Amino acid sequence: MKKIFCICLVLVLSGAGSSVFAQLSKVGTTAGDFLKFPVGARASSMSAFVATVNDPSAMVLNPAGLAELNEEEVLIEFTDYYLDFTHSYVGIGIPTKKGVAGIHVLAMNYGEFEETTEQAQGKTGRTFGAYSVTVGGSYSQYLTEKLSVGGTLKFVHEQIEDVSASGLAFDIGTIFITPFDDIRFGVSVTNVGSKMQLTGNGLITECDLDDSSTGNNETDCYLATQEYDLPLMLRVGFAWDAYASDDIRATLTIDGNNPSDNTQSISVGGEISLLNDTVFLRGGVPYIGEKNSSETFNAGVGIKYQVDSSLKLGFNYAYHGYEYLGDVNKLSLQVYF
Repeated sequence: MKKIFCICLVLVLSGAGSSVFAQLSKVGTTAGDFLKFPVGARASSMSAFVATVNDPSAMVLNPAGLAELNEEEVLIEFTDYYLDFTHSYVGIGIPTKKGVAGIHVLAMNYGEFEETTEQAQGKTGRTFGAYSVTVGGSYSQYLTEKLSVGGTLKFVHEQIEDVSASGLAFDIGTIFITPFDDIRFGVSVTNVGSKMQLTGNGLITECDLDDSSTGNNETDCYLATQEYDLPLMLRVGFAWDAYASDDIRATLTIDGNNPSDNTQSISVGGEISLLNDTVFLRGGVPYIGEKNSSETFNAGVGIKYQVDSSLKLGFNYAYHGYEYLGDVNKLSLQVYF
């Protein structure tokens, strides 16, 4: 066991070094890029989360973390990105006799766009919208006192006016509490699924089947589209409670990231819990070594408030720094029943 643990740690730490030699980047070659946006103010502010995620955001980050829920919990999140883009998430986790079940909705709304056409030689005066959404169900449980596993099955849909693409995907994950100072070892594989291909009436256009002849040769043609894979992601990581007392806990985390559409990277982060898990300070650096990455660092705070004996609330804030486009703020609310 000790040898296995050491080998896994070396593999995670070598992620950044490997990315130096991985010159091939496939950025822009996958569908459903909204699935790569960070979910959960706690997890995203720490940057490295695969071994420590423990709220309903686990359904799309590492389903094994859902097993940590001891009571019914709802997570509602909203992020206002650039222009009119908004990213939102709602997840509900419900403990059962043997494990924890959950459902979630993840959506990206791209706002309204002004229509332009070749025939109009500019704007037509009409507008159209675009959005992406997933709806999924999850289940997670402890197989032993130290080992949890989980999975998520989800429906993925993307729409732009009357052109759309849909598919099915699943996520799987595990978290193992090692015998070495209770360091947690996590693995997740997300967005494993069918290819996505755009279809719809918006792909019908006029075309001339015979350029060599005169007259009215135009007819309706259907534009061909290609199939694209979803952004598959493998994460391997560790979480270590470097210091723990009755009132203070300091957790350090590290993830190795291996995406299907970019180079390998590592993410590092941490969380300080104060006043017996009432106030939280978080921070991290994501995707170190990833090619063309524009993220700089993340930070966040959180607070839990006991309303009464049957209701507890959690408020979390995450700050995302980007090199070129500016800052992004994420807010989330947790309700514990």
